[in-house]
Amino acid sequence: MSKHDPRKPVKAYHRLMMEMLSALKPKSQPRPEQLDLVARVFRKAGGSWVGLYQGSIDDVLLLRKCLKVALKKGFIDKRPDWSK
Repeated sequence: MSKHDPRKPVKAYHRLMMEMLSALKPKSQPRPEQLDLVARVFRKAGGSWVGLYQGSIDDVLLLRKCLKVALKKGFIDKRPDWSK
């Protein structure tokens, strides 16, 4: 079994959020637990992963808003720090 690289996460929603974050804040590399926090907020706000992957613009915009707020409030690190 190969080792997991935290910069290239295995979970599909992590990869999607990393791609969206690269457009919002190019140098940010959040830890997986920070992405899980944003994912929980997205679900509690009424977002649907199925709808998102099927192309629902409402879900795309909601996830983008969740990521923006997480960056602004400091829930996602603005620069890489993998020592934690």
